[in-house]
Amino acid sequence: MTNKKNKKNNSDNSADHGTPEKHQHHIYKEIDTIEAGVKALRNVTADPLQTYRRRKSITQLQWIAGDKFAHDYRLACLVAVYSHVRFDDNISGAPSDEAAERIQFAKQRVRAAIQAVGFPLASVLTHVIGDGNAAGSWYHVRFSPRKQQDGMTAFRLALDGLVEFYKIN
Repeated sequence: MTNKKNKKNNSDNSADHGTPEKHQHHIYKEIDTIEAGVKALRNVTADPLQTYRRRKSITQLQWIAGDKFAHDYRLACLVAVYSHVRFDDNISGAPSDEAAERIQFAKQRVRAAIQAVGFPLASVLTHVIGDGNAAGSWYHVRFSPRKQQDGMTAFRLALDGLVEFYKIN
């Protein structure tokens, strides 16, 4: 007769969420999943604007202006898809009148903000806020020996332009 060893059940609720080095660079929040008792981690600083705020690289006013611009920018880009799926009854492929109106207003707000900031600073806004890239990877600082510092300087100037445009005090 052989002795059967009971295997320990490894179904404890303390899941492995990665190395400590991973947690040093970002802030993670535990969220529930569809399985009972199983948690997942969500990176709440994946957005460069939020990361710069957490690092105190930008001021609170700059973050508010950037967040407002990000909201308008995403609305102008995504409204066509979501409104067509959620609100549109016609199947012809064109969005409804209500959805088209929302798209138009969001695009006008983004164009006005970009025009108020001016060239070339408007391109750093769309690069960082719209596309989710780091300020140091902006096209206009590619030959600079201090790309990250110069990109952040340009980004802060662009955010100051947004603060003025949105009249945030």
